[in-house]
Amino acid sequence: METARSDRTRQWLAAHDLDTDGDPNDAARDLMPEIRADDELSPADKLEIGLGLLEILGAYWVLVELRWLVNADESLWDTHWQALRDYLEQPRPSEAVLYSLWNDWFEDIETSQRAFTEVLGRDVAKLGGADEALLRRATAVLKVSGPVPWKVKFPVYSAAAEHERLHRAVFSGVLYSFHDVYGSLEIEPALELLDRLALPPDTEHLAELREELAAGHANQHHRD
Repeated sequence: METARSDRTRQWLAAHDLDTDGDPNDAARDLMPEIRADDELSPADKLEIGLGLLEILGAYWVLVELRWLVNADESLWDTHWQALRDYLEQPRPSEAVLYSLWNDWFEDIETSQRAFTEVLGRDVAKLGGADEALLRRATAVLKVSGPVPWKVKFPVYSAAAEHERLHRAVFSGVLYSFHDVYGSLEIEPALELLDRLALPPDTEHLAELREELAAGHANQHHRD
């Protein structure tokens, strides 16, 4: 997805005789420091041009450096997360954004709760509406929410379970909460949640997950 941000970024690149040739992540590693070091740009401008570079390259490393930028300046938070919500609502959400959420924001105990709230938690009351973009975002976020603390995500899982269109995504969230090395899951609420989901009995991994939970295993990597 490209927007007016992409156009602005291309203009900035041309003005500085820079290009995006080669491997996208290599290009991101070269270009993001140039953007962040440009003293003529305000922090907000650096964020906008960085987001435009993400649209052009689709590279994870852009998000690594944008995270550093955003965490250093609270004033950038709202713009950053609105952009990520927009990207997550696309018919094919950015793999780089999903990976960044999972690997950088959700696995970090310092940022996990706030990030999850930004990309989904704050909109939980709207899940029952006909907003297709929000449903796409919810589906994408639930599938990578394994590391989010259970007490933070369970109310969202429970609310999403009220809507059958999200049942597969809720199941994925519980499944990867079990399989993720840093997954967070509480057994009894997870089993009760699975009972609420209208899933075919032969759903892949469903029986195995129930068996593991019933045996008292909250995480495949940390069995007693």
